[in-house]
Amino acid sequence: MQSPDDSNSSDADWLDRHRKALMVFSDTIESCISHAEWEELAVVLESRQTYIQQLFSSLMAEPRRSALKQLAESILQEDMLFQARVEEQKRILVEQQQAAKLGRRAVHAYSQ
Repeated sequence: MQSPDDSNSSDADWLDRHRKALMVFSDTIESCISHAEWEELAVVLESRQTYIQQLFSSLMAEPRRSALKQLAESILQEDMLFQARVEEQKRILVEQQQAAKLGRRAVHAYSQ
């Protein structure tokens, strides 16, 4: 992956390159959530965080700063959706655990 600070490219190319990189992170996050790969999700989130920190810490001209602000807003919106999906997965797991616990109790009561 290229460095977030590449002053030799046009603003449109620069923005497109970073949108694509962030989309790869988003697709991977989505996959991790869908497949309940929580350890992998933590690694991907950490990598994305490092990438975002590098991107936002670089000095840049005004057009790129406003584009970066839009990227940040889209990341925040996407993260809210990811968080909702993780919470839904958590709720499903809690329900499954409760059902399993009731099933164990029923089997235990039946065997006595």
